[in-house]
Amino acid sequence: MTERENYLLAMDGKQPEWVPNFETAADMIIPSIFLGHFMTEDKRDFFSVPWTINASGPMIDTHQPPVMQDWKKYVHFPNLEAFDWEGTSKIQLSEHDPDKALVIMPNFGGGTIFMPLMNMMGFQDGLCALIEDSETCKELFGFVTDFFEQCMPYIVKYYHPDVIIVGDDLCTATGSFISMDTYRDILKPMYQRHIDCIHHLGIRAELHMCGKCESYVYDFADMGADSWQPAQGTNDIAAIQARYGNKLAIVGTWRTDSPAWRPGAPEEMVRSEVRKCIDTYATNGSMILWTGGNVGTS
Repeated sequence: MTERENYLLAMDGKQPEWVPNFETAADMIIPSIFLGHFMTEDKRDFFSVPWTINASGPMIDTHQPPVMQDWKKYVHFPNLEAFDWEGTSKIQLSEHDPDKALVIMPNFGGGTIFMPLMNMMGFQDGLCALIEDSETCKELFGFVTDFFEQCMPYIVKYYHPDVIIVGDDLCTATGSFISMDTYRDILKPMYQRHIDCIHHLGIRAELHMCGKCESYVYDFADMGADSWQPAQGTNDIAAIQARYGNKLAIVGTWRTDSPAWRPGAPEEMVRSEVRKCIDTYATNGSMILWTGGNVGTS
């Protein structure tokens, strides 16, 4: 049995032969079309947000002012029919091991609809806009979701993914940036469209949400999400598993606030934390370990 086959058993609520490890059993790829800010000379994304790259990686260039006043002047998506899907996908998939699961992450600089707004306006003005100008935000999010839906058939045709990611980083380590009422009024209908589109194409839909986000996990699971990552241990994962059983695969379970997550952690500490995660969350089979990629032992 390959790593991919074993991984998909856990994803589908069946008993895997061993507990899959995301970092060795799956490849996660952001399709080239979503990385437009790395392809342009001025490094601006589809939302006209400037980016910069330093030793820590790509990030918003905060030395330049936010751009959003009238979003229709700033948001420009490429012509999907003219995009070189075949060429770019071949390049990206050339390093993919077919014995691993393929997880596709459509991502506009940290998320699909919420984070692009924050990138455009900054968090202070972006959060205010959700309250003070909700109809404009809905219009923008609808436009972005239209593009997402139009991209998905190309993604499935040229990448052949096992899983496609839905979601945003709506939370901090201690709670949400926005109220559940705001989320359900403005964002939830868009995420439902994302999930429905992915399922219509016969692919598993996985929620990506960092931080303490358990209130959203219940909503996304009820909307039909098949799995959740990175499922950080600050959430009540046991309660989520008790409610959904093996209908929602859990990818993660690691406590990123644990000393075992820090680079240079003693090997026995890391091993102990791995055993704890497996013993606590892998009993029903639908658990995939993921530390978040920062673990290193001394």
